[in-house]
Amino acid sequence: MQHMRSIKKHVCIMLSGKYTFAIADEEDYADELKSLGLSESGEEVNVGILGEGGKKYAMEPEEFDSDVLRSFVMAFKKGKLKPIVKSQPVPKSNKGPVKVVVGKTFDDIVMDTKKDVLIEFYAPWCGHCKKLEPDYTALGKKYKNEKNLVIAKMDASANDVPHDSYKVEGFPTIYFAPSSNKQNPVKFEGGKRDVEELSKFVEKHATKLSQKKDEL
Repeated sequence: MQHMRSIKKHVCIMLSGKYTFAIADEEDYADELKSLGLSESGEEVNVGILGEGGKKYAMEPEEFDSDVLRSFVMAFKKGKLKPIVKSQPVPKSNKGPVKVVVGKTFDDIVMDTKKDVLIEFYAPWCGHCKKLEPDYTALGKKYKNEKNLVIAKMDASANDVPHDSYKVEGFPTIYFAPSSNKQNPVKFEGGKRDVEELSKFVEKHATKLSQKKDEL
């Protein structure tokens, strides 16, 4: 522990004023260690960074010294580290009217710049989400032939949302992510969550629907 404190102090001096460094007992912070994917690393010292927006970064398990720690922090500073994304397994089949999104597939599906995406963030235990499900499935069926539009959903209680633009502060939360502006999704607010109102929302913000509105 004293050796680790010495290394930490050395690196802190080099990066003075830019980062806050802390040491914690792994037994007291077992959940945090697990969230970093380091609970079974086998190393005496595990290192992680808690960044902005709740993003987490883990240092690959290896022998701990000041050079390793400094390299890890500098890689973070230069934006070379990929944040850890909590994710359910990727569905083996995803051909339903509503595409299932997990943490690992968020970028591939929701952030696809070739398609507009309506994404619902839900939780399995949420009563409002259960009530919405039949209408949301019907919405997916309604637009199933639209090649440039995806109706999707994601269990936000079991998966990380890897982009800060998609804030989830309650369930269900629905966003429309236009193909041309993925970093500025439009949040569905105030309207009744049924097929009619959601259809109006989709048609208002869609960039390239192939069918005319009066045909939908």
